[in-house]
Amino acid sequence: MRDFPTRSARAAALLILTALSGCDNVQWGGASVQRVPPPPASDVAEVAAVTEGPTSLGLPTGSVLFHVVRTANGAQIVPVAEISGDSLRTLRRPPGVSPEAYEQRFRRAVLEPNSQFVLFRRGAQVGTATVQANGPVSTCGVPSALGLVTTVAAAAAEREFIAFRKGLEPNVIGEYSPPQVAGPIRRYGPLIAERLVLQNGLPRPRSWPGAQRDLQAVDPVRGGQPEMASTFLVGDQLAVGPPEQDGWSVFFVASYEQRTGYNPFYTEVTDYRKVGKRAPKLVDHLNWNRAGGADMLVQIFGARDSWYEAVSSDRGGRWTKVWEGTPCRGEG
Repeated sequence: MRDFPTRSARAAALLILTALSGCDNVQWGGASVQRVPPPPASDVAEVAAVTEGPTSLGLPTGSVLFHVVRTANGAQIVPVAEISGDSLRTLRRPPGVSPEAYEQRFRRAVLEPNSQFVLFRRGAQVGTATVQANGPVSTCGVPSALGLVTTVAAAAAEREFIAFRKGLEPNVIGEYSPPQVAGPIRRYGPLIAERLVLQNGLPRPRSWPGAQRDLQAVDPVRGGQPEMASTFLVGDQLAVGPPEQDGWSVFFVASYEQRTGYNPFYTEVTDYRKVGKRAPKLVDHLNWNRAGGADMLVQIFGARDSWYEAVSSDRGGRWTKVWEGTPCRGEG
């Protein structure tokens, strides 16, 4: 494996403004990933006041990671988790706290109107998002926002972004240049999936191209051929909803070697008959904790809601899951 340095990027001068409003998926169907550190100075005293006392509201006290997703009607800005050292801390309304109180205070501290976020794609800074209106609330009680997105021309067709509160974003350098899904990536995807299916005793699909629900060229490793991330599903869709009883999912990220072609360095294989639906999809990569190697954000779609996980590389180049949020299913 190669070294995993921080990807850098500065947004280009030419920007494209896209008005975004509205979102149909209350279950985190799409969103913006960003990091939100402690609230602005004007809000610090108030947030501290509501988190003190016998009943804490459980508001984030550090930087928050966001996932921003464009839809046909606009874009949604979704808080994913709070940065906590080399890992993340789950955001959710604590038991016993009023849903209304938690939502109100969270929006005021993290998603107030006109607050701005810096967008990243494939390790590069590509634009900004501005909060315009309230978005839906997740099953964990965490609110989202709707807003306005501005991107560089090269990222005009991108749907998903990792984001951070403006002024708290990582210091990255370079222009956005997305890797291409070339022939080798298309050829090796089904071969890797078939190997993982056979190793885990799963039935083969009728068609490998038909089972491939997502294929991305990514570049978390500097130099050489781009890496690939792909999701294969049988009896399921890459969205929230019930699967078929005998469904399964295969998710992997693979790197290219001259002699052997593409080989996976991170995999997740799920037999729905044993553990239920779990359909992962890569959102994007970025060194958001500013330490160690690269980090990848993965969204997982379940039968009733969706959630996220973080996969990071250590100093030895090994990729492991360092955090996973848990579905709330309307708890409390």
